Amino acid sequence: MNSILIANDGTQYQIKNQLGSGSFGTVYQVTDLSMNKHYACKIISKALLQKYNAEKMIRQEIYIQSTINHRNIVKVVNSFEDNYYIYIISEFCSRGTLKQPKIPYQEKEIFNITHSLMSALDCLHSNSIVHRDLKLENIFINEEGTYKLGDFGWATYIDKIEPAICGTTEYMPPEVVLKENHDFKVDSWSLGVLLYILVHTNYPFRAQSQSELIQLITTKEINVNKGIDEDLQILILALLTKDPQQRPTIQQLFMSKWIKKQMKLYNIFNKYENQQLKNKTLSKNLAIKIIDVNGSVKKCLADSQKSSLTQSTNTQISSSNNPCSPFQSKTNIDHIFSFKEDDNIISVPQPKFG
Repeated sequence: MNSILIANDGTQYQIKNQLGSGSFGTVYQVTDLSMNKHYACKIISKALLQKYNAEKMIRQEIYIQSTINHRNIVKVVNSFEDNYYIYIISEFCSRGTLKQPKIPYQEKEIFNITHSLMSALDCLHSNSIVHRDLKLENIFINEEGTYKLGDFGWATYIDKIEPAICGTTEYMPPEVVLKENHDFKVDSWSLGVLLYILVHTNYPFRAQSQSELIQLITTKEINVNKGIDEDLQILILALLTKDPQQRPTIQQLFMSKWIKKQMKLYNIFNKYENQQLKNKTLSKNLAIKIIDVNGSVKKCLADSQKSSLTQSTNTQISSSNNPCSPFQSKTNIDHIFSFKEDDNIISVPQPKFG
């Protein structure tokens, strides 16, 4: 395909090969002709957006990914539209996405993935954003091997959340599948499911039907591999706590034993360590039950619940000293999407949908 897209700022993108497809359109690799730099371009059908009343969701996805800057979050660098399609230009992650492992990941790589996602989610939550669709397929890997959270189709601001089923069922917490009120802790649960997969190579809840899966999510107790680090067992079980009030926040995870131990091992600065109590409403201790090989039950107190961390929905991030800060993308939010045509350039591709 030799089609060329022209963005509202005049940037020309040549369409290369197809990378994948989704519910509303197709993703292509494109090249910025002025910089000879590769990007991913999601081409979304307006007709499908209108059919499923999803245009507002897509525009919010663009806004969030255009205004948040973090090394572990896929950047949207440009966006524009014509009469038929919306075009989203984002950084190109040449190594694809995480796949369901055939053998368990090594502990070092499990930490690398977990810490990357925790950092991304901490950034989002500090800006009052909930992702709501954390899963293997939405974890992208760039050329340098950096893990990046992408696909913000279900992301929203905390004050706009309404009880609804959203995301991917296998990763949904009980409060979502039951259409109850939910908050930042949906991302904690989904991170727990992803961690479970990395350790066990399969999902914590497996069923033959959607109704059976929902029943398992809301009622089934989780068993974890007793051969892994006990502190990692505690972390997974804490994240998969069915009661969201007892489930740790992402900030609290930075104070869990396993995370603190790994960060110290790899000499990573932990900005939350020794942070003083600011809000005591979340100071209740959480006892995690772990069944050992003999069937006896012992209680382990997760460090994440000993900590004095809280989740603020109104935290303001300083762009001068924090990697999670707004950046200047090519997207004009106030005049979002304009499309230029040139008689000498094929500016509208003909992607196949459905």
